[in-house]
Amino acid sequence: MVTSPSNFYYFSGTWLDSNERLQAIIIPQIGKPVMIVHEMSKEEILFTASFEIEFWKDGDNSIELLAEKLSSYATVSIDDSWPSGKLLELMEYKKNVTFTKGSNIIHSLRMYKDEKEIELLRESGKIADEVMKQIIDYISPGTTEKEVADEIKRLFALKGVEKLSFNPIVGAEKNGAIPHHQSDETIIRSGDMVVIDMGGVKNHYCSDITRTIVVGEEPDEEKKNVYEVVKRAQDEAVKAIRPGIELKEIDKIARDIISKSGYGVNFTHRTGHGIGIDVHEEPYVTFNNSQVLEPGMVTSVEPGIYLSDRYGVRIEDIVLVTPVGFERLNNLSRDLIITKKPKTANMKQ
Repeated sequence: MVTSPSNFYYFSGTWLDSNERLQAIIIPQIGKPVMIVHEMSKEEILFTASFEIEFWKDGDNSIELLAEKLSSYATVSIDDSWPSGKLLELMEYKKNVTFTKGSNIIHSLRMYKDEKEIELLRESGKIADEVMKQIIDYISPGTTEKEVADEIKRLFALKGVEKLSFNPIVGAEKNGAIPHHQSDETIIRSGDMVVIDMGGVKNHYCSDITRTIVVGEEPDEEKKNVYEVVKRAQDEAVKAIRPGIELKEIDKIARDIISKSGYGVNFTHRTGHGIGIDVHEEPYVTFNNSQVLEPGMVTSVEPGIYLSDRYGVRIEDIVLVTPVGFERLNNLSRDLIITKKPKTANMKQ
């Protein structure tokens, strides 16, 4: 049984987010899947002979209807996004049913992208490259992190992106040392190292890209060195991607380069995550994931170094595993960019 908007879309072709109202697809081992949705969604459903569709209305007991449709099953797997309160209510109706997590089954299906999905991810990645290039040109000393984040949102909207993959991360200088910093009113100053992490959702498929820039003036040698370490770690990890290599090996390649440069303790997160309908999905590039890469998998590669109360550096691209190696879905330069100095002296102080 699947319930989340992303899983519902994956199996039905209809994006539906009914919030607290029940939406579910029951997928039996034999026979037609059953879709259960509120009647107000009739106009949104893509009707197909492949599904039996049951509508319910306000005032109906939707969980009781769901229980009736599950009457012949002894074991039911459920995706990991359904509220526990709904599950507990269903369990009261189905005391003899064994409920289990369906995540492994669902994730193993969604992990392999078909050609249509790959094209959508390519398109989404291309848009992210374009927006990142525009936002780098936009930043100058005197702008705030929040102003940059708002401009990211505006630029994505101009390209027909229906929503963001996540709230943009803009971290100037010491804020860049916080990997998931929430952009605030911090003023970006000349010489600041700025981490920019962003993504948008186009045709229900996500993008995710990170670049780190220096604003207005040449950085010191330490900043240049830290940047080059991260760039080399990212590049070598990407170049190692191919069918047959374990995900933990990709993580190790990036982590070893950073550790041997003396910054191992400053790389505080996994090297990457899968991406598709959700911005974070299987497979995950972690130190202990022995899963083997296969064609059709798509993952981020995003090593970073975070020097507390000073600055941070992260570089991220989305990478497709091909039959013979890899394809970057982000192609914006990964060289260190130093933005131009402002043309006016009338900057915020």
